[in-house]
Amino acid sequence: MIAAVIVVFGFCWRLWLAHATFFNTDEAWHYSVANQHSLLAAYKASLTLAHPPLMIFILYFWRHLGTSDVMLRLPGVLAGTGFCWIFYRWLTILFGRTVALCGLIFAALLPPMIASSAELRQYSWMLFFAAAAAYFLERALARNSTSLMLCSSVCLWLAMLSHYSAFLFAASLGLYVVLRMIWQRPSTPVIASSVIVSWGFGQAVGAGLGAFLFATQVAKLGAVYPGDPLRRFGDFYLADVYFHSAKDHLLPFLYRGTFGVFRFVCGQRTAGHLTTVLFLAGIVLLFRQKSHLGPIRPRVAALLLTLPFLINWVAVLAGLYPYGRTRQCIFLAIFGLAGASVCLARIARNRAGLAIFLAAAIVAICHIFGTPHSQDMLAFAEQRHDHMDQAIAFIESHVSPTDVLFTDKPTSFQLTHYLCGSDPASIEQKAGFDSFSCRGLRVIATNLSDGSLTPQTLPWKLQEMQTAYTLSPATGVWVLQAAWSTGLGETLRAQPEFSAIEPHVFDRYIEVFQMPPQPSPTPPAPPS
Repeated sequence: MIAAVIVVFGFCWRLWLAHATFFNTDEAWHYSVANQHSLLAAYKASLTLAHPPLMIFILYFWRHLGTSDVMLRLPGVLAGTGFCWIFYRWLTILFGRTVALCGLIFAALLPPMIASSAELRQYSWMLFFAAAAAYFLERALARNSTSLMLCSSVCLWLAMLSHYSAFLFAASLGLYVVLRMIWQRPSTPVIASSVIVSWGFGQAVGAGLGAFLFATQVAKLGAVYPGDPLRRFGDFYLADVYFHSAKDHLLPFLYRGTFGVFRFVCGQRTAGHLTTVLFLAGIVLLFRQKSHLGPIRPRVAALLLTLPFLINWVAVLAGLYPYGRTRQCIFLAIFGLAGASVCLARIARNRAGLAIFLAAAIVAICHIFGTPHSQDMLAFAEQRHDHMDQAIAFIESHVSPTDVLFTDKPTSFQLTHYLCGSDPASIEQKAGFDSFSCRGLRVIATNLSDGSLTPQTLPWKLQEMQTAYTLSPATGVWVLQAAWSTGLGETLRAQPEFSAIEPHVFDRYIEVFQMPPQPSPTPPAPPS
């Protein structure tokens, strides 16, 4: 009953947040990819994303039920809620009800866990399918059930099709099964050969799926993102969470990264550090424990919770994956929160009431003193839907059909959603720019590889655009930025030639301003 109440409360919180906030640029990008005239077109568009295509396929059909923000986010809300319940059931099998209740409170109520489920992203899908794969795996091994093992494999495939971090999860789970088979107690029933064959079949299909995704998508991302496709974002906004041997030392990097993972999952520095310590203490307690709490040895359980971190470390050393305070590592929350819950239950001496109180206290600290803002997560006050509504209303009332609305590609995804509505925007490409028209307004955007507009790049990109589209000096040019960057107008205003700019700011991440006339028809050289 307590678990059901926590899950329902978490669902309501996620649904409210999905309704109360506007799409960030990544969410709008995902929707624009799915919002195509055919499923084939949606699949081809999905190849430009650094994510597998499952969510795009489902969103392609789901959008026919409605295109409001809350409706488009609803599948993710349901997946995030389902993750909480299946995570609770998995912990109950392995460690008992007290540990499971602590883990459920963390999974259902920590601010970043709520926010990740309330956004149009792949993470709640991956978490749900990954946790389901682990749950069905334990049931299959306990019951010697081929059908349950097949269910585990199907869930694992779906997790892989949701997010590439699931491949690290799959490697961890696969190695855990091998070691568990080797270390199985003689008194424990031997795993049936049919179950082993079913598991092996699932691993083989998973390996084939990985090869297919690499050949059809990952290997071709270099055409979309210049440079190494696996590390393109490592050279952009994830530079601090990718290991660079030329500037980083491995052990300090892994130390910072481990605390960073828990800091992201908690959304608060002190609570993140505390949860890291609880996780490490939980692992030590499991290694030292003699008696069984569940179907496996405590040391095997400790290995299960540790393996994903170790495999992520291997991927870090190979330069293939980030590690630290970023949502790309949120799959580690499954194991990190489990280990911390083990420690809390031991501190409470397995008394459910006290353990729940301790877990709820940590969650309360995260909400009261939290610092949710990070490189890819906005605070609620900065993402309230009112800000976007006011910005669109301002554009419709001040930008005329003879004007041009100039923006960067990330912001243009938001415009195609909030300005164009449910119909797919007809994009025309010219001289490195994309243009489209909605509600009688003409929008011109920079190329995706150009990133966000900055005070250094805006003047010359603006003149390039005016030259490419042969705009007359009388054409009014408005600039809109609503992605991850801030302060563009105010920074430009400090320069004498742009002192007439009057930025209209809608909280922190949305601003609109009209550019003064640009006298020079020849674009200057781009900044070095």
